[in-house]
Amino acid sequence: MIKKTFLFITILLMATMAWLLYGTGGVYAPVTRAADEAVIIKKGMGMVEVADLLLQKKLISNQYVFFLASALNRQWGKLKAGEFLIPNHARPTEIIRILCCGKVIVHKVTFAEGNTVADHIDQINKLELLTGEIEHIPGEGFMLPETYTYVYGDTRQSLVNRMEAAMIMALSDVWGKRKGGLPYQNSLEALTLASIVEKETGRQDERKRVAGVFINRLNKGMRLQADPTVVYGITLGKSKLGRKITKQDLKSETIYNTYIVDGLPPRPICCPGRAAIQAAVDPHISKELFFVANGAGGHNFSASLTQHNAFVDQYRRMLGKACP
Repeated sequence: MIKKTFLFITILLMATMAWLLYGTGGVYAPVTRAADEAVIIKKGMGMVEVADLLLQKKLISNQYVFFLASALNRQWGKLKAGEFLIPNHARPTEIIRILCCGKVIVHKVTFAEGNTVADHIDQINKLELLTGEIEHIPGEGFMLPETYTYVYGDTRQSLVNRMEAAMIMALSDVWGKRKGGLPYQNSLEALTLASIVEKETGRQDERKRVAGVFINRLNKGMRLQADPTVVYGITLGKSKLGRKITKQDLKSETIYNTYIVDGLPPRPICCPGRAAIQAAVDPHISKELFFVANGAGGHNFSASLTQHNAFVDQYRRMLGKACP
């Protein structure tokens, strides 16, 4: 009787082990899902917590399968924090290897050229996978708008710091290769003009030409009369104007309004991209002093006020109403 009982228990244990290893949802059997699944392992999570998480996401059939897979792979307690992608046909043995030794998911975020520092900070604060608060905010203009990578657990401040360092490096590189005879005292002034160029045109084929117009005006002692500087003087880059510029706005007494301030504003009015910075130090050479929208997404340029006024009238007729 004892032998039969022992044999029965042995067979039962072997069957249970076989099921845990090779049965549906077992250690070596995939749990088929519709798509790959991202899993976040937070710092300090233990094996039981991770098993519960995997069970909730239906990545494993039960906790014991996960524990057994960990033991068989000699990975018990070796989980690392991070965000991992689990393939839709991954077996528990593969899952444990990913969570212990796999690469974390790398995300990308793109920042638009011409946005302000406040815009970039707001965008970074909305990235849920980043942690911590932003304590140091760069000065206006000093966050290079490009595509950056980050992973779960990175701090928001680290991304801000990277964008600031990238802008300083890009500006230093371009400034060192600038053309001679430019009306700048330092690289900050070049960045300031680049920010105005960025706001005036989004067209790659126009940036150097727009920069050339502003540099010609600076060299002649003419005011820049750039509408974006008027807007920035009102909003300080912390909000959108939400309306068209009025004649009264053009008279607003701010340190940024280039309709009433001689030369450049004291600081940038947005964060320009590399192309705009390059345009500011390598402008198109011409005698042009004016430009106005042409209604087709670009601008008409002119060297004389007479020609400029003709283009303005043409634009107004096209619109069917007077410009503000």
